[in-house]
Amino acid sequence: MGNFMKGYQDNPRLSHWDQQRADKQKLIPIVKEALRLNMWLFNKYNNAWYTPEEFGLKYQNTELSNYEMARMLENIVIRDPRTGNTAYHKEIEKRIEAFHKEINDLRIKGEAFLHKVVTYYQQKREN
Repeated sequence: MGNFMKGYQDNPRLSHWDQQRADKQKLIPIVKEALRLNMWLFNKYNNAWYTPEEFGLKYQNTELSNYEMARMLENIVIRDPRTGNTAYHKEIEKRIEAFHKEINDLRIKGEAFLHKVVTYYQQKREN
């Protein structure tokens, strides 16, 4: 069932109804609305983007329980795919910034260690 259902499956405390096979017809309205709006579907749970067609194909052959269907419908939203592109660029910038900070911290630690080594051997030589 893919990453979306990870964490939602095999919950022994599910009711009998939750464990029953879901009616996939419940997905049709959200797909139709995304098509009408010329938007895509975004899964907030795993940050996955789907064209309406991809989403329909992905889940037409996937068996879902009522519980899984409810969780999916809670997490699937219709969004403009351009917001995804913007978000990816922001995430790249955020990670680059974090990487630069990590490298700078490592450089500072390395320089402090080198200074400690040099100081140690200079003091040994003087004694």
